[in-house]
Amino acid sequence: MDFRVNTDTWFVFSVLFIASLLLFIVAYIAIPYFIRKRQLKRIHYKFVWKKNQYEQLEKRTFEREISHLETRNQVLETNLDISIQQMIRSDFNTNQVNAFYAEFEKAYPHFNDTLNKLIPNITSHELKVCSLIRLNLTAKEISRIMNITPESVNKARYRLRKKMALDLKEDLNIFLLTI
Repeated sequence: MDFRVNTDTWFVFSVLFIASLLLFIVAYIAIPYFIRKRQLKRIHYKFVWKKNQYEQLEKRTFEREISHLETRNQVLETNLDISIQQMIRSDFNTNQVNAFYAEFEKAYPHFNDTLNKLIPNITSHELKVCSLIRLNLTAKEISRIMNITPESVNKARYRLRKKMALDLKEDLNIFLLTI
């Protein structure tokens, strides 16, 4: 039995074998590469989605916190208004006045600190006058609360304007409302 392989046939089979081997190697490398690439894309989209969800949750939490603080501030301001009205209507005692200033500190926690930074040599009496001016009380109401004359309140306002170096055109009430 004489089995002879034609060289042309051998060449064609060799080329087909090498081509299929190369195709197998390329498929062995390329398919996992594209699968990993697709997985990385999915992971990236998942990460972006989670990041967006986290930002939305953080935004909602921040908005809830702000609304909670606003309602709390309104309650404190209402309590301040009620305590002011009670103090103006009734006879004053030191406990009521001290409780009022404590409530004022709760409603406006940074007011005294800011004033102390602006005016380093401000006295406690002037701080109390500023807090009452901040609440838009008249000189007569302030004088009743602090048990001084309205002229003394006006002098205290004048001294405060002088210490704060405010112009004649600038209003002390507006300045204190911005603090």
